[in-house]
Amino acid sequence: MKKKLPFRSINCAAGLVFGLSLFSGCVVEEPPRRRVYVESAPPPPPPQVVEEQPPPPPPGAVVIVREGPPPPRIEVIPARPSHRHVWCAGHWRYNGHAYYWVPGRWELPPREHAAWIAPHWEVRGGGYIFIEGVWR
Repeated sequence: MKKKLPFRSINCAAGLVFGLSLFSGCVVEEPPRRRVYVESAPPPPPPQVVEEQPPPPPPGAVVIVREGPPPPRIEVIPARPSHRHVWCAGHWRYNGHAYYWVPGRWELPPREHAAWIAPHWEVRGGGYIFIEGVWR
């Protein structure tokens, strides 16, 4: 004959199994995390600022300015392109309203043994007159 287990012992056993299953250490392992690198497009280049220079007065025109030009700017002279090049220093020009700076540049003389006479301002008749630079 089969012996019947008391109802109480079945409940205790079921509770014990359930309780142990809670502490059984059932572990769910997460998959390894992947590192994702997102490369953004490089920033656009900054806008170029171009100072438009007004055209100089026509050749032969004499412009008299009451106020003299500002002092010359200190320029960084880039490397000489060749032994034949001559540095033509920057200078101030006048556009009818204000002075503007013309940066210096390297130039090849038009002929052998030519000398560059730099542009400059002269005081005449109570004002300043611009004298163009020339090769001699």
